[in-house]
Amino acid sequence: MRKTFGKDLSLHVGHLYHPLRDLYGYGDEFFDESIKLDPSNLDKNMRDLIRKSNPDIIHSHNAPDLLTISATKTVDKTPIIHDTHEALALRETGYYVRDGPEEIAKYGDYEKAANEDSDARIYASKGVQDYIQGRYNVDPNKDLVFSNYVSQSNFPQNAKKISADDGSTHIVFIGTLSSQQGDHYNLLEIFKQVADKGIHIHIYVTFEHQAYKELSEGNNFIHYHGHLDRMALFEELTQYDYGWLSLNESRNKPHTDVAFPNKTLEYISCGLPILSFHHKTIKEFIEKHKVGLVFKNIDDLTQLIHDTNLEKLQENALRIRHEYTIEKNIPQLIRFYEKI
Repeated sequence: MRKTFGKDLSLHVGHLYHPLRDLYGYGDEFFDESIKLDPSNLDKNMRDLIRKSNPDIIHSHNAPDLLTISATKTVDKTPIIHDTHEALALRETGYYVRDGPEEIAKYGDYEKAANEDSDARIYASKGVQDYIQGRYNVDPNKDLVFSNYVSQSNFPQNAKKISADDGSTHIVFIGTLSSQQGDHYNLLEIFKQVADKGIHIHIYVTFEHQAYKELSEGNNFIHYHGHLDRMALFEELTQYDYGWLSLNESRNKPHTDVAFPNKTLEYISCGLPILSFHHKTIKEFIEKHKVGLVFKNIDDLTQLIHDTNLEKLQENALRIRHEYTIEKNIPQLIRFYEKI
């Protein structure tokens, strides 16, 4: 957007807890100002932020949905776009570990208010769009699917090769993990099953996680690499065979069916085919572009890996990655802003 508008663009960000640099190692430098909002005094903070920055558009990202709700209560004339990354009402487990049953029960009310009271909506996937449009009273003419695209500048420049070229399969997982019972990112048992088949699983986490570090200790097929800077991480990914996208469906299957996690396109940008259970939105993407394997269980996975032409899948991933960049797709977001 800065490349498009130059000095004519002013960007301000209000956040609840952590600045971007603490979460990702970079990001705050893209904004004219980064302001921490107080959850206990959110409406006043929101009103002050809007008054100070005087924006043409408010683009409010969930989760949670409370920022959009606060904006709709405190702002009169500025259009508010609610951007749904996570359809929280589809979850049985808390978005934050501290969210108990009472807070989880409110997710639907928050989601309804944020989507119905905003002026327009953006969705991370068509699955999320279909769910929101089917459940709430929203105007589909003021909706846009804008996925979690990767910047072309993040594409790895040099492909690496795994140091232990032993003929076995090496899979990589990146992102957030959980040990919360039933959470869709609780992959402890699933990773054990993969390792039991003699398949290597490499783990790079957004936040350090002791349970997965301990899981790797004493297991020659589970490799915990901790956290890496984003650019270094993308270079590392190129040495593996597949990227892992299968989620724990035990309690959050409706959510996993509409999810389109960031790592989907991050794997593709590094030329990695995707491995996934039958999660509807992810499955449709894999099958449309022939960029991975979809399977019911780990037994099916081992047979598919044995029968698959890996090089062809890798070629397909590299072929489509330029279609799923921010640079390629930012014009549609700008047109949407202009429309709203």
